[in-house]
Amino acid sequence: MNRRGLLGALVIVGVLLVVGFFWFVGEMDSEGDLVCVPASCCHATSCVLESEAPNCSDRFCSMSCDTDLDCGAGRCEYVDGECEVVVDE
Repeated sequence: MNRRGLLGALVIVGVLLVVGFFWFVGEMDSEGDLVCVPASCCHATSCVLESEAPNCSDRFCSMSCDTDLDCGAGRCEYVDGECEVVVDE
């Protein structure tokens, strides 16, 4: 491999590292924690990373309190390497 090819490969690897870093940082809140959100638009029973959240911009949900995430009874948090529903007690 000549110098030009090696330099090109290093530039590509560098760009991929920078993009990967900013993608990962974009998943975090201001305190450095990963951001989790409800996994479905209405009456969610589980949570996912914010980057995997469904598009709920055109959805309307009932106001019933059917799950732990409805009506503020619980919240999504990143716990032990995954997004989980945390119920306030």
